[in-house]
Amino acid sequence: MSVNAFPNVPSGDENVDDLIEDILSVRFHDENKKQKTKSASQQSSKISRQQYSTKCCPVYLGGSGIPFGIGTNISERACNQLRCTSCDFTIVTFDDYKWDASCDYLFFRNSVPEHSKLQCKMIRKKGTRAYACQCSWRSVHQLTDLSSEQQLRWVCGKHSA
Repeated sequence: MSVNAFPNVPSGDENVDDLIEDILSVRFHDENKKQKTKSASQQSSKISRQQYSTKCCPVYLGGSGIPFGIGTNISERACNQLRCTSCDFTIVTFDDYKWDASCDYLFFRNSVPEHSKLQCKMIRKKGTRAYACQCSWRSVHQLTDLSSEQQLRWVCGKHSA
């Protein structure tokens, strides 16, 4: 005589098949629920990453008439989140100024990022924007793709939305 381990479940082949189907449907439902939750969280993190870590592509420099923002092929804006990969400094900018021809590496190395020290080598020039880090500098009047400036080691440091 066999003893039923599950007193509330009647024995028999027909009931075993029903139990297996019930178990499988519950497991499938749970996995489906996990999948939906996982994909929703992945999508929201992807959206938040796009909002808070958008990089310019291509990266543009521009004169003071060019607005700052995220540069794209459609929206040609000068990047205002530039960083130098050589000296690891944030690029400083000054609208309506250009750098004096006498500027040299030591001047920028000793002066960036202090505006009061940099001011002595800035020349007022409407429409121009002066860019500098501790190792490189550039005066730009028109929209310029940074990839055309091979000697500059500047990259977009990501924009927050």
